[in-house]
Amino acid sequence: MFEIKMTINGKPMTEANIKNEIESMMLDAVVEGAKEAITSVLTQEEASQITINLIGNNIENLSLEVNGPEAIVAKVENALSD
Repeated sequence: MFEIKMTINGKPMTEANIKNEIESMMLDAVVEGAKEAITSVLTQEEASQITINLIGNNIENLSLEVNGPEAIVAKVENALSD
């Protein structure tokens, strides 16, 4: 038979590390998607007034907590809900 090897981001994948690597890539995608949505609706000054926490036990159970002035938080939450 033949052998198949997988490399992600230059790292050889094994059964032991593939789950962590895939979860890391998914998390990065979530963060980048949120950044794009938020920067499209906020000015730099508004963005400097908020803090966003990504909360969850695993990649399947994540939520974003937005803290800052109420009007800015509402804009962020609206952008993220689209």
